[in-house]
Amino acid sequence: MRIENYFDLNGNLGISGLFYAEGSFGIVDGTAKYERITQNGNDTFVYCDSAVRLESEFSARKNGVVVRRDKLRNISDSEIEIYSLLSRFSLTGNNYEIYTQYNSWQHESGGSWQRLVTQITAAALGVRTCEGAAPVMGFFDLYSQKSTVFHLIPNAQWQMTAKKVAQSDRERVILETGFYDRSLCLRVGAGECIELPTIVFFTAESKTDLDAYKLHEWYLKEYPRRTTPIMYNSWLYCFDQLNIDDLICQADCAADMGFEAFMIDAGWFGTGANWWNEVGDWEENTVSGPCGRLCELSQRVRDRGMTFGLWFEPERAASGSRALHNHPEFFTLRNILDFSNPRAVDYIFDVISAQIDKYNIGCLKFDFNDNIPSDPQRNAFYRYMQGQKDFISRLRARYPELYIINCASGGYRMELGQGIMFDSFWLSDNQGPYEGIRIVKDTLKRMPSSLIERWNVQKYCEDFPVYPDKRTGRMIHCNNATWDFLIGVKDSFSESFMHGGPMGFSCDLASFPAKYKNRWSDVIKQYKEDRAFYQNAAARVLIDSDDIIAIEYADSELSTCVIQIFTKESRTKNLIIYPAVDVSSKYRYEDALLDGADIKENGIYIQDPVDNSCRTIKLVKE
Repeated sequence: MRIENYFDLNGNLGISGLFYAEGSFGIVDGTAKYERITQNGNDTFVYCDSAVRLESEFSARKNGVVVRRDKLRNISDSEIEIYSLLSRFSLTGNNYEIYTQYNSWQHESGGSWQRLVTQITAAALGVRTCEGAAPVMGFFDLYSQKSTVFHLIPNAQWQMTAKKVAQSDRERVILETGFYDRSLCLRVGAGECIELPTIVFFTAESKTDLDAYKLHEWYLKEYPRRTTPIMYNSWLYCFDQLNIDDLICQADCAADMGFEAFMIDAGWFGTGANWWNEVGDWEENTVSGPCGRLCELSQRVRDRGMTFGLWFEPERAASGSRALHNHPEFFTLRNILDFSNPRAVDYIFDVISAQIDKYNIGCLKFDFNDNIPSDPQRNAFYRYMQGQKDFISRLRARYPELYIINCASGGYRMELGQGIMFDSFWLSDNQGPYEGIRIVKDTLKRMPSSLIERWNVQKYCEDFPVYPDKRTGRMIHCNNATWDFLIGVKDSFSESFMHGGPMGFSCDLASFPAKYKNRWSDVIKQYKEDRAFYQNAAARVLIDSDDIIAIEYADSELSTCVIQIFTKESRTKNLIIYPAVDVSSKYRYEDALLDGADIKENGIYIQDPVDNSCRTIKLVKE
């Protein structure tokens, strides 16, 4: 894709224009004229009138990735109001299918293609940036059979709309993306600059995974990952039934197996059993749960060479909390902390910092279990998200080694903008292996693998009945958020699932037979050896079906390629996969030396895929 596809050399865009902006200053639409400025290989288009200056900068990156950064500056002497502020693209042709992703609890990142007949809109349905939809939209041109993919890096409640528009007796397709503008009234002071969500876009050959490796490579270079630790979390092991003696036992097992972080989830705070009605009061429960022994647990964890972590929900207070009673001025609708208020940011920063210091915390999990559908201040949560960014930045500055996990009822904030601030994402509250690999696969279409945590949630069952007439011990997995549903998969499935991003366990490690403790210790040891590869690897989805999912991880030079073939149920005797390789090189595969051009042409033959298992193939360039 060439940037020039969207405008002519004079900056004219016909019916589209680069922006649609509406406010107290008037309307800027497709009739606007732009000055084009080229500097350092980047193109910036500028529109000015007496009140506003609009700038759109396009910068090209590797693999045809283009990054568009837009902003509006109030150049008048008084405050203005913005009622709509959207970036625009005009696409050639009128015959498209559109890809979007719906995001919901336990079913994150569910995507599909649909025919564009009139218009299709995806939008964040509140302050949580993936509430309802994820910020990605693909356009498949049914004439050229090519795709163009647009990714947002949100800094506010966002929207993306694809629509057909008439131009004389012809039709064009327009993409509008930017601030969610229902009831928008963003007040902008004299001289103030407002940044729109950054847009990353490129053409894609693959309709299966939207050529997401291009996004991964760009993002990982722009925002490198620091680490992908081996973690333990208490939640899906014991939920809020915290017993310090038992958790010390779990911590000792975790340390023996090679874990690097040990975290206590919700239930550690409050004054009694009803901790959920005291969210916001971040003081240790001395009556139940930890019973005042968290410092003891933290010391044990750190003595065993791991970092200690705690769960917080800094953006919310329960109705029965002292925080809400003592500081009502810091909270807004639904008892959500008002991050747009600098005093509220100061308050929560001091509260969290005090707990970090008290318990020597090296790892935090920030959750957010509520939502406000629309901003009461009518600025699409732009000011709110500025406050959130300031809060996280201040924590980073005071505690540079702190590892911070992003969770919002699972994946309701799992997107690239939050990924810049946080180290990784709690994938979903559904940590079952089947739905887990499905969510990973679909989330890879819009973010790199090293941001996406994988969690092993399993329990050893003795004397398990197996057809026809055998009883054995085996591992079973939680298959939803609450252990209401169970599932069994082969060890190769669960072990392979844990590779690719930060590795986590939330289970009764102490009850594992020595065989499984040793097996997982070996998996952890191998992962540490491969960690640098996965931290920087781009992913490709090679097969996307209900029965078989195949994912390839590779470095940017395709020097090392790891292919995982997850089989839920196989109804085929053989399978051929076509990984991305360097056609000019040869690859070592087990004991054979394969030609890259031959792999591209003929693929790799897989015989007899086994149900409930994963086959892993590693190709190394010679």
